[in-house]
Amino acid sequence: MTLRSLAFAAFFSLTFGIVESSAENPKSDGSIISDYVISHKHWPAKVFRVERTECDCSYALFRIIYLPEAGKPMTANSKSFAVYYDEQRHRVVKEIQFQ
Repeated sequence: MTLRSLAFAAFFSLTFGIVESSAENPKSDGSIISDYVISHKHWPAKVFRVERTECDCSYALFRIIYLPEAGKPMTANSKSFAVYYDEQRHRVVKEIQFQ
């Protein structure tokens, strides 16, 4: 291979890699989780909020706060819940209730 063809191959590889990675996940993590809540709970977007919570786990932990319950103590029949989110694959992996 000539130097010119190597340079062209490197340029094409870098350009294609950048386009592919930016097109891979155009949505934010918060909007992916919101879409999950809307499709699985059938809640309108205006009745909940998504909050990231720190945890010592392999997945990101997000709390889904049902707004009519915001600021009230959690009870056994609360609608608010949490999800574990895989930041590498951009998907919810598990849903859990608050304890």
